[in-house]
Amino acid sequence: MKDIKAFRFTFLLLYFILSSNILLADVLDKKYNKACILVDENQYREAILLFKQRLKENFDLDRHKKSRILNNTGYCYYKLNDFENALTFYNMALEIDNDYVVCLNNHSATLMSQKKYKEALPNLIHAYRLDQRNIKVIFNFFVVYVNLRNKELAKYYLKKAFETDKNYTKKRLKKNNITDKQIIKIQKYLDNH
Repeated sequence: MKDIKAFRFTFLLLYFILSSNILLADVLDKKYNKACILVDENQYREAILLFKQRLKENFDLDRHKKSRILNNTGYCYYKLNDFENALTFYNMALEIDNDYVVCLNNHSATLMSQKKYKEALPNLIHAYRLDQRNIKVIFNFFVVYVNLRNKELAKYYLKKAFETDKNYTKKRLKKNNITDKQIIKIQKYLDNH
């Protein structure tokens, strides 16, 4: 009889501990999801606070989750033009997962925003080796090589960008005030060379 009572007590205690951890993890995931929604709504300062709180509540964070939160925090700082903090958080994420393509690209984009094109290349190269179809990495190569005045490589990566994702490439070019007419001329030139 004592063994059955002890078993029940142990079972109930274990059940309570496990269900508490599951509920806590659910609450913490909701905090992370809320921060991501704030990012989508361009509320970067508020998102940073939630991401940092989530990092402090570290009990269930594996490498993957932690590097994602650090990258997202860096992205928020980047959108606020706080490049120093953005690079700090990207570096922390890359210390955990040096093969995280999105973070490698974000790190490079931050350096590019500061006109540090040569410094942006190593992470772009690493990201490209990991994912040769990532349109953001490919387009960022184009931007780097345009700014480094390397016409051949700029042309190569712009052509590759059009081949990989024509719509994204057009959107990014238009963002830089290049008209539809100019885009058509660029595409014709690339097709013939």
